[in-house]
Amino acid sequence: MNILAFGAHPDDIEYGCGGMLAKYAQRGHAVYLFIASDGALGGDAEVRRREQKDAARILGVREVFWATTGTPRCRSRGRSSSGSSR
Repeated sequence: MNILAFGAHPDDIEYGCGGMLAKYAQRGHAVYLFIASDGALGGDAEVRRREQKDAARILGVREVFWATTGTPRCRSRGRSSSGSSR
């Protein structure tokens, strides 16, 4: 079985379902992670990426995908998707 877990920030997935993902990986399933941000707003992005890579290795994850690789960063400016203020 292929499993893809989504997280908004580095370490979100590990806190939410890391144990279950490790169990699936140990049973031979293909586990992948998708991280929507690099964590730069909460710390050093390079450190957060390195920590994520280490955590993925421990969990048995095959690959980590990053949404921010090569794309401009999007940030909410207090507006909803319709453009009106919240």
